[in-house]
Amino acid sequence: MIEDVQDIQDIAVTAGEIVLENGGETYRAEDTVVHIATALGAKDSSAFITPTVVIFSCMDDGGTHHTVMRRITRRGTNMLKLSQMNELSYRLVNRGTTSNPAQVRTLLRRIIDAKEYSYTFLVLMGALSSAFFTFMLEGNIFDAIASFIIGALTRVIMIFFNDILSGKNSFILSLICGAFISFSSEVSAFLPAGISPPLVLGGSIMQVVPGLAFVNGVRDVISGDLVSGGARLLEALMTAMGLSIGSVAGMYLAGVL
Repeated sequence: MIEDVQDIQDIAVTAGEIVLENGGETYRAEDTVVHIATALGAKDSSAFITPTVVIFSCMDDGGTHHTVMRRITRRGTNMLKLSQMNELSYRLVNRGTTSNPAQVRTLLRRIIDAKEYSYTFLVLMGALSSAFFTFMLEGNIFDAIASFIIGALTRVIMIFFNDILSGKNSFILSLICGAFISFSSEVSAFLPAGISPPLVLGGSIMQVVPGLAFVNGVRDVISGDLVSGGARLLEALMTAMGLSIGSVAGMYLAGVL
């Protein structure tokens, strides 16, 4: 029976890991872990999760509790995988029968190995979002074009350094992106098209602003997960600080300050 419990624990913790690594809230990760473990036949399941660790405990048939912990080192955003995890969790719960661990593990593997968006698509979406944010700030077509180019290059930088940093240091990444966006926006003012650097800067930097991390932090606090919520809010603050410091450095390099 011990082997069965360990198998259930590994599957449940893997599910929580998927949710956390792809931008899910703490309460969502805890619900997913408990639901999947219960669907697999675990008794007295409970989970404690923060943005950096998953702790899960359940009881075997003999009344002995077993606990497992897994460290989380990567954090990103992938709404497709979050949607697939939610669908899997609800489907297992609504079945009303004990699920086969081997089948659930196969389904989790499919979610982990799900095809990612191509780098070309990510760069294009980053460029378009920057251009349209500039329009929202009442910039003209030339401001939007400049933001489109800077946004595309910023996304390339984000992809490149995110691979180097293994998704572990959002402060350094935001520092680099903030400096590049600020410097490029100021340099664009020298083009003979009447470009407004503040509007280009505002539109281009929006794709780096930690909006999701901040919202998730607030939702965790509202849900009562004060430790996780505070950690997420601090992470969002550090990212914002990196953008601010980087922006000032970029302006200094461009000779504005």
